[in-house]
Parts: sequence; C-alpha cells; structure tokens
Amino acid sequence: MSSATLPHASRTVPAREGPTRQVARYLAHTTYEAVPEATRETAKRLLLDGIGCLLAGTRGEPGRLAADAHAAMAGNGRGGSVNSGGPATIVINGSHAMARDAAFVNGITLYSVGVNDIHKPSGSHPGGCVIPAVLATGEWQCSSGRDMLTAMIAGYDIMGRLGRAIIPSHRNRGFHPTGTFGAFGAAAAVARLLALDDWRTASALGIAGSQAAGLKAFQSDGSLTMIFHAGRSAQNGVEAAVLAQQGFSGPHSVFEDRQGFLAATSDESRPDMLTEALGERFEVDATTFRPYYGCTLTITASGATAQIMQRRREANPEQIARITVRTHPIVEEEVGDDNPQTLLAARLSMQFNIALVVCRGDVLVGDVDDTLLHEPRLRKLLPLIQFETDDSMPRYGSVITVQFKDGSTERAEMFDPKGDPQTPMSWDDIQTKFVKLVEPLGDRPSALELVQMVRSLEHTDGPSLMARIARFADPSRRRP
Repeated sequence: MSSATLPHASRTVPAREGPTRQVARYLAHTTYEAVPEATRETAKRLLLDGIGCLLAGTRGEPGRLAADAHAAMAGNGRGGSVNSGGPATIVINGSHAMARDAAFVNGITLYSVGVNDIHKPSGSHPGGCVIPAVLATGEWQCSSGRDMLTAMIAGYDIMGRLGRAIIPSHRNRGFHPTGTFGAFGAAAAVARLLALDDWRTASALGIAGSQAAGLKAFQSDGSLTMIFHAGRSAQNGVEAAVLAQQGFSGPHSVFEDRQGFLAATSDESRPDMLTEALGERFEVDATTFRPYYGCTLTITASGATAQIMQRRREANPEQIARITVRTHPIVEEEVGDDNPQTLLAARLSMQFNIALVVCRGDVLVGDVDDTLLHEPRLRKLLPLIQFETDDSMPRYGSVITVQFKDGSTERAEMFDPKGDPQTPMSWDDIQTKFVKLVEPLGDRPSALELVQMVRSLEHTDGPSLMARIARFADPSRRRP
C-alpha cells in the first residue's frame, strides 16, 4: 500500500461512536448562531482579558526569551527583530512567523503576566493556550470575528470538559492541566477555524493527544516551564490541526482508548463528562476572570487581605505581629513558600502574595518585577505569615486574620472572589483591568479603541484585530 492511500484507509469508523468522535462532530458542526448571546459576550470579555495580558507581557522577560529562541532557530540570531517570514505576528517584537510559532511566543508572553483566566473545575488556564492559537490562525486565515469567537468557545469547551473528566486524579499524578488539556483546546479551536470535517477534526484531537504534556515540577523551584506549557499548547494545537487538514491521521479514540489520554494520565476518569450536554452547556461560562496577581489558590487570600488593609488604611507593615491564613491543607502543600527566589515562585507563594497586598494596600492587576521580589519590607513579612489548615475549607477559600503589635486584630474571609462565574466581572470591570494592564504601553484613547474592537468582534477579522494589537504594542506603529 502506498503512503498516498493511508489517509483514505484510516477513515474506517468504529461500529460504536465514542466520545472522541462525538466531540469531533460537535466541533466540526458548531456555529456562531448555536451559541447563546450571553455566552458569546462572556467569551468576548475573556478575549479582551487575554489580549490585555498579552500586551502587558510584552514588557516582561519570558516572552522576550521565547522570541529570542524563535529568532535563533530561524537563523536570525539574538533579538528576533528580523522577520523569519510568515503570515502571523509575534506581538512582542512585531516580527512575522508561521502561525504555529507566533502562537508559541504569544502564548508564553500572555501567560507570563499571571492574571489571565482560570477554569477552576479543570485547574487549567484556557486563555493562555486557546487565544494565541486563535489569534495566530485567525490572522493567517483571514478569519471573520464570528468564526474566531466560535472557535475560541469550542477550545474552552474541550479543555474544561477534559478537566471535569479526570481532575483531580490527573493533577495528583503530577500533570499541569494547562499543558495537557491546552493542546487539545488549541487543536479544537484551530480545527474549527480551518473548517475541518468530522474525520479530520478527530485526527487533530488524536494528534494533540501525543503532544499533550506538562509536569508540575516547576513548583519545586519556580522555573519557567509553567509558562512554557501555555505557549507549547498553543503551538501544538495549530500544528495538530494543520497536519490533520493535510490528511495526517491521529487515533479517533484518543480520549477513551484503553491506551488513550484518560487512561494514561489518570487513575479515575468520567468519560461521560466529555459529551454531557455538549453544545448546550459551555465551559466559557464556567471560567473565572482574575483581578488579582498570584495563582488561583492565592487570590482569595489576596482579596481578603485587601479588605483588611482598606479598613486599616493607617496601618503599615511594621505594625503587624502575625498573619494567619486558614485554608484547605492542599493549599499549604502547593503554594506554601516563605522564601521564593524567582518571580514565578513568588507568584506561586501564598506568603508573598499576602505580603504584597499588605505593602501595596490593595491587590494588583499587573505583573511584579525583580525590585519587588527582594523588597526588604515585604521580605520581613514572609515568616510572619502562617497557615492554619482546615479540611472543611473549600479549595479556593481563605480566612485571613491579621494581628497587630498593639494587640488589635482584623479578620476577613473570601470564598467567591470577584471574577468567579457566580460573581462575574462586567464589561466595565474588564475594561478597567485592561486599561491598567496596558497603560504603560500607550494612551488611554487607543486602549479604548481596542476595547471597542473586541466588543464588536463580529464586525472585524483576524488580520485587522492583530494589526491593532501589534500597533498598540509597538510605539512606532501607534496612532499619534
């Protein structure tokens, strides 16, 4: 048999259609009109939030390192200012590359900021994986805003459903869901943008299954592989969908096979969660916006600490004797670090995030730089922050008690932070966060123009949107 006949031969469909094929059919046939208007509006707010993080990330080191690595591999040397050629924009330096590589660099840049969205049921950050893939492919394919929005919603769906199927077992085995689920989410979104049929979409998912990877070992030393996972997921998703478009096959039972993704990466799974109410319930609606710096396990503590510091505006860090944070035991296990040595370790440190709020007086929406990492006032607070673990506490809840040297105490609790689906951020909230994130890059009127462009996404297209993003990121391209 010649290699040219392999794609056709592999189109044999099993007698019983499993979850992979059902998901593929949904992805291939879902439409903009099939998504409720409220869900589309939530997706737009998430897209604006992701673009804000992408732009803010252009000021940081991880995105620059990724751009430099891409430039080196393209033969352009350090700096990445020379175009390697391609139809998609790398935002941090304005160069152009293949869509897969633009998605990689932009994914790392976006995810590096630490305030992008979180889908709590899956423990993954879909925006860091899906949005860069959609932006790069949408620019390359000249996709309509409607198609990009539909693809984004589909990508979030797959990541969220995978999490519901195998969390917590998957995470407990050491996998980082953003890296593992992200490859599938990005592949699903790009398959939808490329208008792949059922068979090719199933193959794209199958190929993504051999790319899905990401270990949580970064928590041991604060290394940058956590951020790498989002960029690689975005890149792998583009690559998987394009390979499938060309006829390259992947297993059409990648989710449910006895040697497939669920079995290989978890001890317990619920395959039915992949298809339950598929096309009726959308995981975009279950996604949390993050108004606070830090990781998902620290944001309620940051919010509760902010409430205390707002009540005691006259207080300063030197007046604090002790801070107790009551949380679920898993929180101390995962984010208990009173001596973080890198910016990423600081983001994942409960103590650092609480001390940051005490010193700043409020929670942050922006990134943290090296000057804060070793700021003396902040560092003195770290050993004063102690955990009080409680099995009855919800995983994402916190109760903060601050004891002052004068003998007084203040207490605050937070279980549903602003941004959760039950306490959503409005357009005004997201616009405020967006403007704060991008203020260092440009003027407020230009930022508001970009807000309006996303809000009316149906009336634009991929190249126009990316051109506006790139112009805002590059001072030489901004409108006077």
